[in-house]
Amino acid sequence: MRIPSNRTGRLTGRLVAALLATLACGQAAAAAPLPAARRVLDPPLAGAAMTVVDGRLWVASRGGGLIGFERGARSMRFDLGQGLPSAVVQELASLPDGRLAAGTQAGLVLLDPRTGSSTAIAPPGTEGHGMAADLVLASSRGSALLFQLSAREPDGAEGQASASLWHWDGARVQAWNPGLGGALVATAGTVERSDGCFHVAGMRVNGAAQQPWYARQCGAALRTFPLAEGVPAATVGIAALARAPDGRSTTLVMVTQPSADPASRRHVLMTLDEDGRLAPHCSQASFREPVTGLVHAGPELIVARAGAGVHALGCGEPRALSDDARVGNVTALIHDARLGLLVATDAAVWQLGAGGAPLAMTPASGREIPIDALPMEAKAGGALVLLSSPIDGPLELARTPGGWRVVRHWRAGIDLPSAVYGPAAYAGPDQVLAVQLSQGLLRLRQGQVQAVPLEAGALPLDVAVTPGGIWVAAGSTPFGGAAGLHYLANEGGARFVALPDRQAQPSGRLLAWPDGRIWAATRIGIIEADVKGAARRVSADRVEAMFRNSARNIIGAVGATVQRWDGERMVPVLFAIEPAPARALGHPVDLVIDDAGRWVILFSGGQLVLLDAQLRYVATLDERSGIPPSSRRLLYVPGSGEVLIGSAREGLFSLGWP
Repeated sequence: MRIPSNRTGRLTGRLVAALLATLACGQAAAAAPLPAARRVLDPPLAGAAMTVVDGRLWVASRGGGLIGFERGARSMRFDLGQGLPSAVVQELASLPDGRLAAGTQAGLVLLDPRTGSSTAIAPPGTEGHGMAADLVLASSRGSALLFQLSAREPDGAEGQASASLWHWDGARVQAWNPGLGGALVATAGTVERSDGCFHVAGMRVNGAAQQPWYARQCGAALRTFPLAEGVPAATVGIAALARAPDGRSTTLVMVTQPSADPASRRHVLMTLDEDGRLAPHCSQASFREPVTGLVHAGPELIVARAGAGVHALGCGEPRALSDDARVGNVTALIHDARLGLLVATDAAVWQLGAGGAPLAMTPASGREIPIDALPMEAKAGGALVLLSSPIDGPLELARTPGGWRVVRHWRAGIDLPSAVYGPAAYAGPDQVLAVQLSQGLLRLRQGQVQAVPLEAGALPLDVAVTPGGIWVAAGSTPFGGAAGLHYLANEGGARFVALPDRQAQPSGRLLAWPDGRIWAATRIGIIEADVKGAARRVSADRVEAMFRNSARNIIGAVGATVQRWDGERMVPVLFAIEPAPARALGHPVDLVIDDAGRWVILFSGGQLVLLDAQLRYVATLDERSGIPPSSRRLLYVPGSGEVLIGSAREGLFSLGWP
């Protein structure tokens, strides 16, 4: 739909949002099977929790879904769009009948490995509200679950202040109230296998005041204890708990932080008797490292710490159970009656034998893709793809008959300086440019890392390569004057192109043209610049991302609105979304246009909107179609026609649209 030129650029985000919901631009394309995304590569395991059911080891992965392993090989998986609303599974428990309760970033799901079925478990009225299940306990008798839901912030952080505890009795969900008042946050729990009793501990938050609490429920009998006497000073949380084998006491790991300095934090072992009396553990143990697991294995108390390994703890000094570095960074710990002590790490799950030698219960990971790797650029007809991980650095994938595989990885802190890495671009046959956000620009060659000199005070945001040189979009320090576009010519020399307005701060993305021009996305629209230093404003309204399909010369942009280039100006793209999506779309943050002229638009809510070549609405895809809720960036791969989807928490996915 064309908008008269005197109105171009004047439609506000609010008006366009209304038009998205009410204005139809032709009829929707004929019904056809909707495309579904699939995982490209397995991310690091990062096991968050484990359980063993009928001899199969299930591992909750923070980004890889829920994975079942038998005899060291993967045998089954529940993933995004395949039973799970989120691939970030942070809690896991099993019911006596073999069903699994998975606590994900998008709620609690009950899974049946025998049938592959899944059922969401949610309190009435909370469905579709983005609640994260961050504690899940399953009774060893009957069908009963105790779980906590926390409202997630837009950036994925847990809203601890809005946490709520719930009980599911196999048929309905009801609020679980231990009688301690409101603002309860449960941070640790366990179930006694012998009687199915729930044991839960956490903090009660009342303004700036925090008080630890403990509760146990056996059937209908519930006892609660506000913990006050004997509590270590400056207690801010409870990290773990374990029941003694005789059932007469509970060991708690209480977290203290006497000052604002995180280095002051300690994990202190305490013992709680049946009457709620606290006393220091007989070992007097206090750890600097976070405690990630606490279990009893026979008479011994086993404690796992991040970066410190696994130790047995009596009333003396901790005794290391293994000196193998592979089990040094423990993420979860369980004790199974048949398999013994199982230790999860970022790489694998290990069984610790009597001598401490670890036996891999899952495939030990090799060169796998980071969870937060975002696709940047494709070359060689789509046979190679460059990605960037903010924490782990840039990496390159190659297409093989069996799918994508990692061929190169420049690791931050090892191969490259430690930094937060942003966009990356190919700059030659064996050369990559990597942006250290707000720090600098690196040129990566085989075995070489070279800093690219920029004007003092420039804070690089994006980089693009043209035939004659390199363009860099940069911000500036509060007292600097380098915000704008930097051009570094191949034959030497540099030029700075100031943006025409102080409000025209770069929002990040650059779009390079074959003749050396550059389009820069800014807060007030698209700014065009050339190598001679001339600049002009191409469009109005905030722009976050641009895309040009060179085969069809179609250009689109997203930000405050969805726009396309008509040869003279950017004009709005209007379409109706029917029916309304289950959750808010937010605003558009990225797009690609395939060689058939079809548009794939990513919204901040994590959904994809598909438009056909006539710009008619086709469908909205979400996690039910395998689209990661934390999707952040899209890349079109010309050789295969697939769209790579990079996310912040779930990994890298591929969407094929026949």
